Amino acid sequence: MTLFYLPTCPHCHRVITWIEGQGLTDKFNYIDCSNEAGAAELQQVSGQQSVPCLVTGDDQCLIGDESILAYLQKLYD
Repeated sequence: MTLFYLPTCPHCHRVITWIEGQGLTDKFNYIDCSNEAGAAELQQVSGQQSVPCLVTGDDQCLIGDESILAYLQKLYD
């Protein structure tokens, strides 16, 4: 799975903190959208610039910390 994030975004940090707390860091590809390449890739895969954005294994895009955390908790708890 791929997580698009901004280093200064508290909602992104909430998701990353949960992932790290579950010991799942190695299951994710992290893309920093504060650089042009990351922002362009986010726009390409999701059609928008909202973070956090999680692209799941089946190419579903989830936007926002609440929807991402609900999905991950269902998947990993």
